Amino acid sequence: MSSAAARIRPIGAQEEPRVSVVVPVRNEERYIAACLAELLNQDYPSEKLELIVVDGLSEDRTREIVEHIRRERARPGEPAGAARPAIRLIDDPKQQRPSALNAGIRAAEGDVIMRVDARSVVPKDYVRRCVDTLRRTGADNVGGVQEPVAGAPMQEAIGMAMSHPFGVGDAQFRIGRRSGFVDTVYLGSFRREVFDRVGMFDETIPVLSEDSDINQRIREGGGTVYLNTEIRASYYPRETLVDLFRLYFRYGWARAGNLLKHGKLTAWRQLAPPLFLIGLAALGLLAVVDRAFAVAFGAVVGIYILCDVAVSGWLAGSRSNWGAWPRLTAVFPCVHVAWALGFINRLIDGLDQDLVRPEEKVK
Repeated sequence: MSSAAARIRPIGAQEEPRVSVVVPVRNEERYIAACLAELLNQDYPSEKLELIVVDGLSEDRTREIVEHIRRERARPGEPAGAARPAIRLIDDPKQQRPSALNAGIRAAEGDVIMRVDARSVVPKDYVRRCVDTLRRTGADNVGGVQEPVAGAPMQEAIGMAMSHPFGVGDAQFRIGRRSGFVDTVYLGSFRREVFDRVGMFDETIPVLSEDSDINQRIREGGGTVYLNTEIRASYYPRETLVDLFRLYFRYGWARAGNLLKHGKLTAWRQLAPPLFLIGLAALGLLAVVDRAFAVAFGAVVGIYILCDVAVSGWLAGSRSNWGAWPRLTAVFPCVHVAWALGFINRLIDGLDQDLVRPEEKVK
């Protein structure tokens, strides 16, 4: 057990626990200032809160901005020396999200470890609500709903699609319809002892869905993950279809990595895009030898397009944003195809790389 872990105490019912917020970053100069500003403005006791920014050797102004905020933390109108959460900046030479999270956890002194990404903007009550939910539910990890914010029309359409079941299935942390125990959550607020029990974030498999992986290990170890829809965290979606395609290709690739590692998936939604794409490809190949399959291929494509246009139109109308309709019709298939291609490619690569192996804890 690390020296930091030896200092931890169980989360009691009376005293507010110490909280360490770990923020992994790399080249996030556009977002890190807003992220830290909201974390510094929490209604949680400042003396019980520390912020640990873990930088993957950024090549932009990210480090400069963090250092500036460390020096100039007083709010306008506050007396000099007013109590504020401590900010620490440490390096992640491996430049990977799991290794950055692990570096932050090892450096943390809190009884609760919260992950917040640089593109996230959390409300003033975020830390307090997460701690209260950990206490109330007894869960090992809790999180809230991911809410998109946008500054451009395409970014807005991408955020709308990422909050609708046609785009993300039944991912409750995105659609936010009900609180309860779930398979995974956005960001995450962990009891410190969880990492001693199930291990750290896995750095051994390249491009793994690290949050889903650790939540799966928590649940397989008898623990629980809880979504509280009253907890909200905003995030900035990708700005272009090209960036969105790259992101969801990586998501699909990473999710297949979880399948190769654990031998199973945690929700049906993860198989829907690859099965659809494989089925469509099979119908296309069979259509070469039998015209009946060509009819079936056309029918499937036609139904998908009809659903895409109908859902996009309904969603645009429900938001009184008819200009988003044509953009949404492009966003949904971009997400589905990118996820499917990433997932399938990783499975094919995994057959050669022999990634299927017993569970491995990263210490």
